[in-house]
Amino acid sequence: MRKFVLVGRTGVGKSSFINSVFGQYIAETSKYEACTKIVQHHAYNSPLGDICLIDTPGLAEDDIDCDRKYLDLIKSSINFDTVDALIYISRLDETRFRPDEKRTIRLLTEKLGVFIWNKAWLIFTFSASVYPEKRQIVTINKKKQIEDFVRSITSDYGLNPPFQGFQVRLRVDNISKNWTSKSLPIMPILHQHK
Repeated sequence: MRKFVLVGRTGVGKSSFINSVFGQYIAETSKYEACTKIVQHHAYNSPLGDICLIDTPGLAEDDIDCDRKYLDLIKSSINFDTVDALIYISRLDETRFRPDEKRTIRLLTEKLGVFIWNKAWLIFTFSASVYPEKRQIVTINKKKQIEDFVRSITSDYGLNPPFQGFQVRLRVDNISKNWTSKSLPIMPILHQHK
């Protein structure tokens, strides 16, 4: 079974992403408040093979002590040696690289270990909310901001070899279907990248 851990700030659409991938409402979502307070394993048997998406509490909603508590829960609940990839989720429609996102990346590195970034993917949610003519440049800029920051943080911890960038980078939209003519189903992507 391939396993993926979803991490990111609260409200970026981790649970909605799970529902989109599986094509059914299995992870609770809310527009107004954080839903995921525990680590939840969502397994799916597909014709391509079994997948487990592990939903985690969103960070940067309350104070730093709450984030540390959630990260301790994540660390104690997941054996990262058995995880195929850590999926870092960020909203594409938030074009500024905000301090709470920097804090999230810093805490993920501090609490889960610098090596989580060696097999990390980057997924941008809410991509249909960005004007189509600006989507590519917004993606490039935001990816660069996040990768540069991860590179900076991981070099402080002495990651060797240095962080080379996210292994897989995708744009998704959790609400709009067929929002782009170039869309691909996510399930084969989860199976093919090792």
